[in-house]
Amino acid sequence: MRDQEAVDFRGHQWIDVQDPSVEEMQALSTKYKLDDHLVRDCMEPDHLPKYDFVDNVHFLILRFYAPEARKSNTTIQELTNKIAIFFTESFVITIHKSACDFLEVLKHKFIHTPSCSSVAALIIKIAWYALESFDDPAYKLSEHIDVYEKELLLKKTVSDHMQHLYDIKRQASISQKIIMMMLEPINHIGITEQDRPAYQDLKDQHLKMQTLYHQALEDVTNLLNLSMSISSHKTNEVVKVLTLFSVFFMPLTFIVGVYGMNFQFMPELREKWGYPGVLALMVLVSLVIFIWFRKKKWL
Repeated sequence: MRDQEAVDFRGHQWIDVQDPSVEEMQALSTKYKLDDHLVRDCMEPDHLPKYDFVDNVHFLILRFYAPEARKSNTTIQELTNKIAIFFTESFVITIHKSACDFLEVLKHKFIHTPSCSSVAALIIKIAWYALESFDDPAYKLSEHIDVYEKELLLKKTVSDHMQHLYDIKRQASISQKIIMMMLEPINHIGITEQDRPAYQDLKDQHLKMQTLYHQALEDVTNLLNLSMSISSHKTNEVVKVLTLFSVFFMPLTFIVGVYGMNFQFMPELREKWGYPGVLALMVLVSLVIFIWFRKKKWL
């Protein structure tokens, strides 16, 4: 276990634990009478957000955006980190594998202020900061989408951006899924009348994050559809050109084929006007096809 820190606030105790071993978690479980099933959930790094209540102990799992996440990360484990919370009216236990900067902020700037008057107030703040960690990544995704949209519309370079757009879609989709699942534990935070303004702020924060990622997901989906439309349009243009060439050359090839058979009784072969006559016929056929295409507005 890298770190275990106990903080007292207004008669309550907050134990923050980072990267505990199985034995150390078992010791905490015994000391604070935690349910074994919840402890196992707590130790799973890829567990999704949830809420449970066993033996008068509330249990939350929240996820926050990983500071080390990169543009190429497209899984829940790569994009987010888990924080598990056990709490009662007398204690709060937060457990996380990786460093959690906003918990340090809470310990030093919030825990001893009048706004932290209850365990519920602390849980609300932890959930708020967990949601807030998704804020900057959402705006970065939107910026990337705007850049790719301009490049697609101006330069029309489709194939180079498809993988990047897919990564953005995966990140937006995963983040939106995590944020939606965090609504359940948020709804089960028991609050007093004093905590209601902070709780409403938490609900507003959740709605904001949900809206941001919904918009990002919708934008990147539209951009992917636009990319495929541009690619299909280019393919159609190529097919159109090849079709036009084939239509022009089909009758010409037929004429050349007929006069290339060299049968003995073909009067045109022995006439002086035969060669220029066939050329004139080929030009006439091409001109008729061209006029017909222009009339149909295919050219």
